[in-house]
Amino acid sequence: MKRLQWPTRGACVVAPRVAAFWKDARDTRFDLRKLYTVKLSKSNVVHVSMAPRKRKAKQLEAEDSQDEEDRRKRRHGNKKYIGAHVGIQGGIWKAVGSCVEMGGSSFALFLGSQRSWKRPELDQTAAAKFREQCSTHGFDPAHVLPHGSYLMNCGSPKPDVFEKSQALLVNELNRCSLLGLSLYNFHPGSSLGSITTEQCVEKIAGAINHAHQQTPAVVTVLENMSGQGSTVGGQFSELKSIIDKVRDQTRVGVCLDTCHAFAAGYDLAAEGGVNAMLNEFDQQVGLRYLRAIHLNDSKGKLGCNLDRHEDIGKGHIGISAFRDIVNEPRLDNIPLILETPGRPGFEYAKQIELLYSFCEKQ
Repeated sequence: MKRLQWPTRGACVVAPRVAAFWKDARDTRFDLRKLYTVKLSKSNVVHVSMAPRKRKAKQLEAEDSQDEEDRRKRRHGNKKYIGAHVGIQGGIWKAVGSCVEMGGSSFALFLGSQRSWKRPELDQTAAAKFREQCSTHGFDPAHVLPHGSYLMNCGSPKPDVFEKSQALLVNELNRCSLLGLSLYNFHPGSSLGSITTEQCVEKIAGAINHAHQQTPAVVTVLENMSGQGSTVGGQFSELKSIIDKVRDQTRVGVCLDTCHAFAAGYDLAAEGGVNAMLNEFDQQVGLRYLRAIHLNDSKGKLGCNLDRHEDIGKGHIGISAFRDIVNEPRLDNIPLILETPGRPGFEYAKQIELLYSFCEKQ
């Protein structure tokens, strides 16, 4: 073996000498570069130090286990279940692990492709793995909120689109049952400007009633909208109109999207705005129907009717409203789901951590 004379720990040496040694070190039987780290200063001098020792696999596993246990304690301690919409690439069960990795206590997911009306049957093995993962990591079905396909329009005046939307709603509720889930969130629908709002409401309620007859137990959760175009659900009164026409009202609920509400004219950014919005929702719909919150700041201004999500505290709603949300007792024990862009350096994990830091100060 080639003998090398390496500078002592902490020594400072001229850069060319280190460069020559570094090349020789690579050619030795043992790669000495794993044992040392070097830093080049502006004056072309290198500082040499011992490289940190790698932690063993068992130690890493123990630390990961402790981190998850800490998250569980935090989750059950403050009754706020904050999470985000996660992907299902590689298997639907992987959504659970993605949520755990970002420190979430709840999550949303799509149940299949957003590009096609027809989907292959949900694999039984995949469904079993999903249920197992939820059990392993302590996720209650009430804190998992599947999101409906954007293709669906249960209020469509076009007969073919309405029929396909109604069939897809049934399919999605059946998937929820197979996954052991109890909630299903979707956008109510749009009149496309060719029928009245009342007629659109009738169609939406009719599709829900049909789906309830075909499937067991799962609660259909209507999402409030931004008021963009001819969509229905921008005003709380429209959501109540749909609910009133659903025969089994134990199987219908509402998910409030903060960006949509703000865009529709509910001023969450004002002092006491969150409290005022919840009071109005209670008066017009009833808090007993509130099953979830979508946490999104807004790129658009108050009443703009634009569905443009922004990262928490980076939009026109502002950070104070979200501090109020995570400290609002009426929002205990329901999923609070991020659907924000997640810009570099402020991804979901950072936003979840920020929101929990507000919550922990109550």
